[in-house]
Amino acid sequence: MKVAIIEDEVPARQQLISLLKKLRDDIVVVNESTSVKEAVAFLQETPVVDLLFMDIQLNDGLSFEIFKKVAVTCPVIFTTAFDQYMLDAFRQNGIDYLLKPLKKADLQQAFAKLEKLKSHFSSDLIDALRSVQEGQSEFRKRLVAKKGVSFKSVPVEDIQYFFSEHKVSFLVNREGEKLILDKPLADIEADLDPATFFRINRKYIAAISAIESYRSFEKGKLSVVLIPSPKEEVVVSQEKASFFKAWMEK
Repeated sequence: MKVAIIEDEVPARQQLISLLKKLRDDIVVVNESTSVKEAVAFLQETPVVDLLFMDIQLNDGLSFEIFKKVAVTCPVIFTTAFDQYMLDAFRQNGIDYLLKPLKKADLQQAFAKLEKLKSHFSSDLIDALRSVQEGQSEFRKRLVAKKGVSFKSVPVEDIQYFFSEHKVSFLVNREGEKLILDKPLADIEADLDPATFFRINRKYIAAISAIESYRSFEKGKLSVVLIPSPKEEVVVSQEKASFFKAWMEK
């Protein structure tokens, strides 16, 4: 089981890792982030983890900001010294909310809940979590983009892909028009339906309708053919390749 930990307190992080090693021998801690910024960067590059342990109060803000900047596609166990954030936690991908200092019994119960969710639902776990969360997120239906000196309202279903260039974000529609957006890709991604759009790499977010084909590339990577064709090769990293294939099939 691949686990990532988002925790800015060194003693708390070390205690959690120690408890996890005692609890299960199949756990591999693949990342330790100490801030919202570090966590977002990690999740953008390596979205495929099985479980996140997430402290709520980090040194650069509340961890809920992470969900606004990147699509979190795995269950989350929140850890905190405070209980006032419980409702917000369960509105995200939270399956449990543990108060510090953490205890082995609490972790055992959290893992039992995780396994119960896996066995109870026939679909994948993230769909199960979404089905029991309070309400459903409203994904963006239109975006306002700039073309020349004018602004244009663009329906999301008309967008083929987004890309960034020289720190500027663009969208490309079905007609091949390139329009400027005033948000970074991370913020745009948070407003999109992950069933329709995929963050291919740091520079590209593509709609399923834009993907004509893909092929194997060097060292386990994938090369993706987009419509309309961009001016550069669009590559999915080795770490994201299996996740991309699963998304395409689903």
